[in-house]
Amino acid sequence: MKFLKQVSLYTLVGVISAGINFFIMPVLTHHLSPADYGLLAIFNTYVTILIPIVSVSAYALLSVDYFNQKNKNKYASEFTSIQLIPVFNAVLLSFMVWGFYGRFADDLELGGTGIGWGYIILTITLLSIYFEQFIQYLILQKKAALFSFYSLLRVGIEVTLTFYFIVYKGWSWEGRMYSWLITSVLFFVIGFVYFYKQGLVSTSINMKYIREGIVFGGPLVLHGIGKFVVNQSDRLFIVKMVSMEAAGIYNIGYTVGSLVLIVVSAFFNFYSPFLMERLADITETGRLQVVKMSYYYIIGCIVLLVLILLLTPLFFTLFIDSRYYEGTKYVFWVALGYCFWGGYMLFSGFIFYLKKSGILGWLAIFNVLTNLAFNYFFIKIFGAIGAAYATALSFFLLMLLVAIITQRLLPMPWRNFRGARLIKLS
Repeated sequence: MKFLKQVSLYTLVGVISAGINFFIMPVLTHHLSPADYGLLAIFNTYVTILIPIVSVSAYALLSVDYFNQKNKNKYASEFTSIQLIPVFNAVLLSFMVWGFYGRFADDLELGGTGIGWGYIILTITLLSIYFEQFIQYLILQKKAALFSFYSLLRVGIEVTLTFYFIVYKGWSWEGRMYSWLITSVLFFVIGFVYFYKQGLVSTSINMKYIREGIVFGGPLVLHGIGKFVVNQSDRLFIVKMVSMEAAGIYNIGYTVGSLVLIVVSAFFNFYSPFLMERLADITETGRLQVVKMSYYYIIGCIVLLVLILLLTPLFFTLFIDSRYYEGTKYVFWVALGYCFWGGYMLFSGFIFYLKKSGILGWLAIFNVLTNLAFNYFFIKIFGAIGAAYATALSFFLLMLLVAIITQRLLPMPWRNFRGARLIKLS
């Protein structure tokens, strides 16, 4: 079955791609202190929050118009025009780094790192935006083989460089950051060459497309920030309310729990174009196919959670330094939260298709406010484990709200179990 083959391939590549975190985790935990690991988590946090801000999430419009825009020249103009948005924002933020980094570095838990690291964070952010577009475009083209090749090549290069800088050169956390930077530069070049050969690099810059990208993506900035708040702000809370060491240990547990996100993301690499194609020409058969795919997702999440419970203690015993064993208690709650996040993604795809991104913006505001409150009170009451509780509860509420809204906008036959079971996926 095409569905199973593609999802299996995306899942395998996703699991291996996670080697940037999992393959190097044993090395990092043995060569870095919890405080150093906590600092790496802070760097990752800032890159994550800057991506939707710098990009204005405008490139999300390209995924929608890929199926709707029939004129290749117009799509190339739209594609190239939207690429200018993150460049402009990155230049603007570089002036802010120059003027304010030294003044606020301590408040950002980056004291003593030097202004150069502010520029490195910004550079990695900009290059990560273009790599995300490169990978997303391969998914839209359904070029699973190329997706796999470039994803695995990136993993191989980054892991190799990390080992070289940390183990051989003894550069501590700096080695991990340099490997990230070098790999990002390399794949920016690869992505640019690929887009050029695909005819997407155009000399026709149209302000109309830039405005459309900003209007469509603007509300999604809140969507991206909301995801950041749930995914990353918990480390900042733990650093401030507990300790940098606790944040490092929590980050290990969180990374293991986020293995679920790898599989979830692999599923949506297949599901997103699958959904857009069926919504573009919706039929009753198409509706039942979407529902059946959703049932597959639910069953898969249940299996994943059971495996997480059974294998987490063994994984920590075999691969993780004993200083980080306390991280096992965070794994299940993070995994559960990401299953709920996948449920949110199931429904939000309908809103993306309808181009009602403003709804996602309001949901993001709700997500931000509730998660910040949950993090503060749960960590205050339960300690660092409260952050994991906050993650699971925040994603559950978000999933519930978007499910209710989507069903009102575009009803689907969710209760037609028999019809969905009999329908074939093509």
